[in-house]
Amino acid sequence: MFLKLQFVKKKFFLKDSFRISRENKKILNLIIIKLTQNDKCGFAECVPYKRYGESQKKIFSYLTNNQSKILKLIRHNKLEKIKYLSLRTALELALKHLNINKENRYYLKKKYPTFITIPIFSQKKIKKIIYKFKNVNFIKVKVNKKNILKTIKFINKNCPKSKIIIDANEGLNFNLLKKIIKNLERLNVIIIEQPFKYGLDYKLKYIKTKILFCADESFHLNNKNKVLKYYQLINIKLDKFGGLNKSLNIIKFLRKKNKKILLGCMVSSSLSIVPALTIAKYCTFLDLDGPYFLKNDFINGVSYKNGNLILNKNFIWLNKKGPEESLQGLFKN
Repeated sequence: MFLKLQFVKKKFFLKDSFRISRENKKILNLIIIKLTQNDKCGFAECVPYKRYGESQKKIFSYLTNNQSKILKLIRHNKLEKIKYLSLRTALELALKHLNINKENRYYLKKKYPTFITIPIFSQKKIKKIIYKFKNVNFIKVKVNKKNILKTIKFINKNCPKSKIIIDANEGLNFNLLKKIIKNLERLNVIIIEQPFKYGLDYKLKYIKTKILFCADESFHLNNKNKVLKYYQLINIKLDKFGGLNKSLNIIKFLRKKNKKILLGCMVSSSLSIVPALTIAKYCTFLDLDGPYFLKNDFINGVSYKNGNLILNKNFIWLNKKGPEESLQGLFKN
């Protein structure tokens, strides 16, 4: 088959800084992928995963220097040979979108409950924005060692009906967590995600709590069996495992191990989120708020209201007759 591959850098500006324990993000640097066959196009975005050594610069250079090789791998269904997992994801999704345009399939619900994240902000800033979270069922709070208990107490006081998920991104230590764990139980915390650095996961067995521990950074393709016994919940991101097919295989593996699944995302546009929804039915929780932080998403992208992700059926990835210029216009034919 004749297949044309195009790619372009894309920059998104965030509404506010998105700070986690190890970095602070104000701009999102992505790569948009376009696959063309005859008069049909498939689009996807590549979200480089910095935690695993990826960057926009590295991946764009790889695409530029290996374009014919990559097309050959696509044609022979050997995407597992692509160097970067987030790029594998984007290429697989662009190919699936191309096939959707041929076959007109994938039917999704209109609304999905999702976590909505509060990044690491000052106490003053949290007080200023907390009114936005009054009707959110699941609030995800990014934390580090500083003021964690004070922050969670304030959020629980102002949003008493909300269940709280703490995401430390490897930023806590054992002594602190053990000291405050009973307080967190009383503050409606139901999940603590990746509290310790990879390699220190075993310390979780010494903390007795009804709160679920969730693995994110520690659970990866190369070490998926090493840490499972310390966690009840696993964060699955398409970009971390190389696409929909691989993620679905991992989900099936985890369900056999009686693990709950949290379907997550990076800060991203709707071009990442809508494809992920196709496997949402296999997951216990959704954490798909990536576009919530963008000043401007693609046309007809998802929206958020009261802790729900609202799907726009005219978004380009769903093969409706909505406007395509926001994506087509990125590329010079």
